[in-house]
Amino acid sequence: MDHVDESVRPILLLSAKERLAYMRRPKWFSYAAADAMLERLEGLLDYPPSHRMPGLQILGDSNSGKTAVGLEFLARHPMDANPEGDAAIIPVLRIEVPPNPDESRLYDEIFLALRQPFRARDPVSEKARQVRALLDGVGCRVLLLDEFQHVLGPRNDRRRVVMDVVKHLGNILRLSVVVLGTTEAQVAVSKDEQLANRLTPIWMPTWRMDSEYRRLLASFEATLPLREPSRLQQRDTAALILGLSEGLLGEMRDLLCMAVAEALHRGEESITQALLRSVGWTPPSDRRRRIATARS
Repeated sequence: MDHVDESVRPILLLSAKERLAYMRRPKWFSYAAADAMLERLEGLLDYPPSHRMPGLQILGDSNSGKTAVGLEFLARHPMDANPEGDAAIIPVLRIEVPPNPDESRLYDEIFLALRQPFRARDPVSEKARQVRALLDGVGCRVLLLDEFQHVLGPRNDRRRVVMDVVKHLGNILRLSVVVLGTTEAQVAVSKDEQLANRLTPIWMPTWRMDSEYRRLLASFEATLPLREPSRLQQRDTAALILGLSEGLLGEMRDLLCMAVAEALHRGEESITQALLRSVGWTPPSDRRRRIATARS
């Protein structure tokens, strides 16, 4: 069992079904680019309140690990119930921007994230007042807006209002705004000069064959619920995983989940190159081409 982390060793004694369930749980893997992003986020949390708060854009391809970075930052700064105080303390709040958003729906998502009751039919002005009071009351310092590319969906006038709401919350509450999304998220931000000047863009890495990538694979292997070593970081296997995932972290994780499921189904206890080639994996660029062909 030396090939896995000590915390994983009890998992190896479980049934195949239980081990697969463990594999599918979200896990955080530390790597240099993500650590640098988390350090930038910590800097925003500690930034003294001012009339012009800095912010970030965390950008990357679909399944590149953007949301995982946001969730890890959120996990490091969870809600404090603060039973002796007047309200819970929520230094970091994350919402997912809904498709085709407007001002009212954005406020609704904030209510839901704060676990606060609200009336969907209330006037927007009333929702705005309540949201400002709630965010101020819980001491929110960083507002994470995931899937920000959805802002491009509405017509121009609605999009402009949503962007104005984001700016207004940052200004009036003196909190930092962080948007996470694809390239389209950067396009959305660029349509508002003030917001673009405040939100510094940083990009998720696309992995390549180097020592950092092979360390990442070693971290993956240390969590695989398989009883024999797979040696993912060996050059040929690492190259195969890199090619199939096209260098996207989320794709690697999904590929390895599929490979573990297939190994357990076969009664095998390691991931081999032959097994990786046999799972029926479709690289992300092929998926996009098939979707484009179907639409046309």
